[in-house]
Amino acid sequence: MEALGDSRATTVLAVAHQFALGFGGVPESILLLARELRARGLAMDVLSKDGLVHDAGRLPSLPPRGNRLSLGQLVDLELTRYRAIFVAGAWNPMALLVASRARSRGIRIVYSPKGNLARAEFRRLRDLKKFPYLATAELALMALSDRIIYSSVLERRNSLLSSLFAAKSNVIPEPFLGPELTGARSPGGKTVRFGFMAEIAPRKGLAELVEAFVTWLQLERPDAELHIAGEPRPASERYLEGIRRIGEADTQRGHIVWRGPLRADARDRFYDEIDFFVCPTRFESFGLTPLEALWHGTPVMVTNNLGVLEFISDPNFMLSLATGSPADILTGLRLAMRGRDAYVTAAGGWRSRPCPRLSGCELAAAFAQEFDCGPLPPVG
Repeated sequence: MEALGDSRATTVLAVAHQFALGFGGVPESILLLARELRARGLAMDVLSKDGLVHDAGRLPSLPPRGNRLSLGQLVDLELTRYRAIFVAGAWNPMALLVASRARSRGIRIVYSPKGNLARAEFRRLRDLKKFPYLATAELALMALSDRIIYSSVLERRNSLLSSLFAAKSNVIPEPFLGPELTGARSPGGKTVRFGFMAEIAPRKGLAELVEAFVTWLQLERPDAELHIAGEPRPASERYLEGIRRIGEADTQRGHIVWRGPLRADARDRFYDEIDFFVCPTRFESFGLTPLEALWHGTPVMVTNNLGVLEFISDPNFMLSLATGSPADILTGLRLAMRGRDAYVTAAGGWRSRPCPRLSGCELAAAFAQEFDCGPLPPVG
């Protein structure tokens, strides 16, 4: 990954596991935050296993993967040029090394686990191997940090170790600003298309969604399709194979369409091609994909386990899937089918009523305060 120079003094260094196209919501949220800060005179560099990117806020999109960062490059990185270190995401040994060096130099450390420490990540027997790292490296990182930022009250309440550091924690939502769109959304066709897009893992609820959709087809034969985009998280390949078997017959009939991983423009087109975006997750510390769908005028179907519901919730374009059980999802599918036009119309007006806490000066000011960078000047 090429480092991008900038004549302005850099203030904040973000440290993430990945900062490249195709690696989920954390890289995207860092890029959006960097843009918000840059618009107000505060530059953010990003350090990841792919290298160091200077002034990430001026990038038009996430960069492709670069050459792996060497230990020598990491040790040689001069930290004293930064006012603060922003650690974005858990399970990153590099972050602990950077934070330890920063602490010895008196540099402020702000840590955002990005949902990775939630109890929902520790439900399988194979997750037990995470506990030694949690009890050592993650505990040390939280102790080193001056502030710990959660993206929702839900995340803070459901995160392991959070009660030990409650006095230095705060809640700031993830930044969000959708791409520029042209024209109104095209009217849907006769067939109602439901869409799922996420990293495929048990926590995301895809098995429950497919089970509910197959049951619905068997009982009522609706004119509907389920489009599934994403790829399995490492060690979730068997989980995906089991889901494919459940929907094999309906895949052959064209009712279930497997789209694979979608990047960049293909991701935006996906939201335009479906009538409803379905997010049946068991837990999501925030949930950027429902916001992306709404930006495209696509109504969403969500469980009550999303942090973003603390900032925007409207039954006119957000259908509740309750706990996300197959029965709850089936009820939601039937409601969506009956009221598609009304839900799509309501979702189409969402962009005219933006939530200021999710973008703009309020969000940038909140993070700047946590970075101890003082008040930011207005845009322009």
